[in-house]
Amino acid sequence: MHSSLFRRLLIGGALGLIAALLVLLLTYALEPRLFDAFEAKSLDWRYLGRLKTLWEQRQGATIEDIIIVDIDDRSLKKLGRYSCWPRDYHARIIDSITSGGARAIGFDILFMEPDCLSGTDSLLVAATGRSGIVYHAMAFSNANPDAFLEPMKEPPASLAAERFSLLPASDAQRRFRSADRMDGQLAPLYNAAAGIGFANFSPDNDSVIRTMPMFIQFAGRHYFALTLAMTMGMTGAQPEQVTVVPGEAITIQPPGGKAVRIPIDDAGRMLISYQGTFQTFRYISYYDVLMERVPPETFAGRIVLVGTSAAGLSDIRPVPFQDSFPGVEVHANVLYNILQSQYIEKQSLLSSLLIVVGLALLIALLTVLLKPVLGGLLGALIIVGYALLGMRWFAGQAFWLELVRPVMAIVIAYLFVILYRFIDEERNKRYIKNMFQHYITASVVDELLKRPDMLKLGGEKRMATAFFSDIRNFTTVSENLTPEILVAQLNDYLTGMTEVVFKYQGYLDKYEGDAIMAVYGVPVEMQDHARRACLAALEMQRELVGLRERWRREHKPEFHVRMGINSGPMIAGNIGGKERFDYTVIGDSVNLASRLEGANKNYGTSIMISEFTRELLGDEFPLRELDLLRVKGKNQPVRVYELLGSSAAAVSAEKRQAIAAYEEGLTLYRQKKWDAAEAAFQRALAADPEDGPSQTYIERCRYFRVNPVEENWDGVFEMKTK
Repeated sequence: MHSSLFRRLLIGGALGLIAALLVLLLTYALEPRLFDAFEAKSLDWRYLGRLKTLWEQRQGATIEDIIIVDIDDRSLKKLGRYSCWPRDYHARIIDSITSGGARAIGFDILFMEPDCLSGTDSLLVAATGRSGIVYHAMAFSNANPDAFLEPMKEPPASLAAERFSLLPASDAQRRFRSADRMDGQLAPLYNAAAGIGFANFSPDNDSVIRTMPMFIQFAGRHYFALTLAMTMGMTGAQPEQVTVVPGEAITIQPPGGKAVRIPIDDAGRMLISYQGTFQTFRYISYYDVLMERVPPETFAGRIVLVGTSAAGLSDIRPVPFQDSFPGVEVHANVLYNILQSQYIEKQSLLSSLLIVVGLALLIALLTVLLKPVLGGLLGALIIVGYALLGMRWFAGQAFWLELVRPVMAIVIAYLFVILYRFIDEERNKRYIKNMFQHYITASVVDELLKRPDMLKLGGEKRMATAFFSDIRNFTTVSENLTPEILVAQLNDYLTGMTEVVFKYQGYLDKYEGDAIMAVYGVPVEMQDHARRACLAALEMQRELVGLRERWRREHKPEFHVRMGINSGPMIAGNIGGKERFDYTVIGDSVNLASRLEGANKNYGTSIMISEFTRELLGDEFPLRELDLLRVKGKNQPVRVYELLGSSAAAVSAEKRQAIAAYEEGLTLYRQKKWDAAEAAFQRALAADPEDGPSQTYIERCRYFRVNPVEENWDGVFEMKTK
């Protein structure tokens, strides 16, 4: 039992490890992009709970720290087509917000070409320089020779590039996103700004924006994202005071100020911890600010982003929880994350590996030990519980616990174990079928295949009934036959007897020459094993009557068979050596059945059963007591009976008359009244001249009349031979 349990645990552990390794190989080496896509979708699903939590924490209020001056549909309706706006609109906006005491102004608007209206560019440049807190957006793109957009080897000559970029300090940084071209020709505007940064997003393969690149490499230098440039400007940090460790963080260390840490991945991207749906941050219409309908002090101490929510201006993006989301509010979320140090914390690689391996091992071991349905149910509960934990942690602590890898590990480990159990059960079924198909009826084999747990290989104590039969005087009969004729007749006999064994669902243990050993109650347990054994024995005797008639016609010798039946505890299991063994039964109960078969010759009977079998039969079968028998090797005597038929009606009137006289004689015999007992047995013989037990007791009465028994004689007959 312990070795079997250890073997199952070992196999379950191995399958769990294989499943975990397969998941890790698939998701890290073979198909990482596919895994990333599914894991990202699981993150989107978790955002629903997080945004609800954040909304409840703010009690539904908008975030006022960052204000978005929105070029909305109303502004376009009032001021006309955006492409026709003079840039002095923006200059007036800058002056108004600056006068209100804003902390910083970020323009999420790309000024790519000089304005078609002469002089307005200079007004915007002057307002930008005058303010000192304005940060302009620029953009990068890849070359397109078909559109005559060739790669650029360096930024515009008039751009003060060193102010707005840094040199990569490591090979890892050189693997950050790169671009071939810097779009925009307004270097004077950029130079006048407190800082510039790109507005390019880095959407995932499904076009959803979940991260923000902090750097883009161009012409050998790394340029900052607009949000990073604004952070550096607000803290007073210069490019040389920015340290980058790919896969860990960006650290901004301003002189005399508190360091700002921004976690990034290997590609230099920051996970965006969105704070809410559209208009979570305060929006003010561009038109209202331009028309001075908004008091300038509204912007005091706040960061202002100028952008658009108008669909026609092509800055609407899909985000995890919303298909249409203004790009300017994406920047607002990134800035808020940096300034508040509110980041999404992603699970470490080590903990991810440990969880995948641990869960795969757990579900594999559970499924090996438990029933498949229960193992699957527990696996489903673990998945649900793990998913709820992932949702809860993300909603409350913005902790990204990987879901896809662990779920894959659980499912694959479960499937591996189910496949193993299927293969193992099929192998066991073949083993069982090969072992038993020649020894038990097909219906019993089918039952074993359905419920192999009933067959505990290796030895198990069972209550069953053993059956032995032997042909009377077979040695003498066989001496008068040629081997061919003997074998043919013996096969004829054994075939008929075996069919009866199988009919009553007995297990054919073995043939030993002309002897048959069968057991009822193994390998499949039976409540009525004693009854089945008796019915089989009676039918075998009836079958022999027909066989003897045929053998007489064929001038063949007739077989007369003795049978012994005993019920009791016995050990059933595979017994033998490592290379050769048989399923059989052993024990005193089996030995007694064998002794009873041989004891029939002392009484001239055909079927002898023990008192232990009689106790299990009830009153269904007519029996007569034969003797108190002490078999060889046993001290305690056993009361034995002759099985007369399957019912009282099966016993003839003459036989019943003989048995009545016999029972009277047996009582007198045990009282040591030899003359009276012999007279009773003689009356039994008169009713049935072939009654063997009466003849046996007449001989004993005559013997004891001459050879008196001891005073304390208990009536027990002791067998001296097997």
